[in-house]
Amino acid sequence: MASLVHQGGRFYAQFYDSDRSPTRKRIPLKTSDPDTAQRLLSRTEDKYALGEYDPWRHGREHEIFGWEPGPEKDLSTLGKAKDAYLDSCSHLRPDTQRTYREVLRLFVEYHGRDQHVDRLRPSHITEWLDEGVPSDTLADATRRKYVKHLGYLFRYLVEKGAMDEDLSKQVSLPKQVERPPKAMRQEHQRKLLQEIQAHHQRHAGDGRYNEFHYLLLLIRLNPYMGLRAKELIHLRWQDRSDQRHATVDLGSRTAQIVGGDGEFETKSGRRRVIPLPEEAVRLLKQARARRDKRCQDRECPFVYHHDGSKLKYSGLAHAFYRFRKRAGLPEWVNLHSTRHAYGTRLAEAGTPIKVISKFMGHSTTRVTEQYMHVAPEQGHHYVDEAF
Repeated sequence: MASLVHQGGRFYAQFYDSDRSPTRKRIPLKTSDPDTAQRLLSRTEDKYALGEYDPWRHGREHEIFGWEPGPEKDLSTLGKAKDAYLDSCSHLRPDTQRTYREVLRLFVEYHGRDQHVDRLRPSHITEWLDEGVPSDTLADATRRKYVKHLGYLFRYLVEKGAMDEDLSKQVSLPKQVERPPKAMRQEHQRKLLQEIQAHHQRHAGDGRYNEFHYLLLLIRLNPYMGLRAKELIHLRWQDRSDQRHATVDLGSRTAQIVGGDGEFETKSGRRRVIPLPEEAVRLLKQARARRDKRCQDRECPFVYHHDGSKLKYSGLAHAFYRFRKRAGLPEWVNLHSTRHAYGTRLAEAGTPIKVISKFMGHSTTRVTEQYMHVAPEQGHHYVDEAF
């Protein structure tokens, strides 16, 4: 059924269906009152269960909720169509909205705001990709990304009756080459740790000893947890039942990843619980003991922190880059490589793809399939069992 999502002070009904595209669909409930939102959510669920409402189709929310339908928007030109579509995306994550705005801005600037949408052809897309994007050579992955995001706009216009078909489907694109995820390996981990520890030793007498304790912990710990950068930054210690924050519970040896505290939202929009291996629990217990000694009477709720304060992503990424460069590691070794190390290790151990997908918080197992390519030998186990 649907779940209630609170973002930007407003509530949304979020539906999930793995067979639909996109797999999640949010419907604005136009209220900031939780009781009202819950009543509206129940109404949408009832209509959906009876087959009287499909949230993946636009334009019927006013019938469900009793609202007056909005005025028909002028979608005749690219500029007006872009503005209307971006307005319809206001409930999406800020990062997603930012990507849509940038891609559509480039397309509209190249062809002009007054270009009539009913005169657009697939050639307008290929011409823009070849000549209108500010890059000498556009990578294949970027071309696919740009066309994909244009497709969202065109499908919106088709739904509104402003276009007859999605032109992005007629654009020929280079096939995507499957590549294994770039996971941090043990030799990378060892070199990074050595560089950070050497830095601490050099500055042992000037007050900067253990300055990057959080980075040491992250490089050791995240290959056992597989968290994204925003999840790392917001991860807290759990002293009691907490349903609003991303937390670590050493008693149950689990981490609960949820983004309902208004500070951030998980990428999939769903809560997940990650079981922690013994080594991860050992590292966390050591970190908590150091925290109690370091923070003393100050409140210090975050697992990864700088003098008790929550880290900023820019500072964390800069620190990682600094020591990666000193260690002479490839540029692809980054914060996300520690997450890839987790997924790769699970795949090599023969963990079922659905389990990996659940632990990593993937929206679909298609995302998880990248890890299965790094462990083809696991196929022998299943073949031997079958035959």
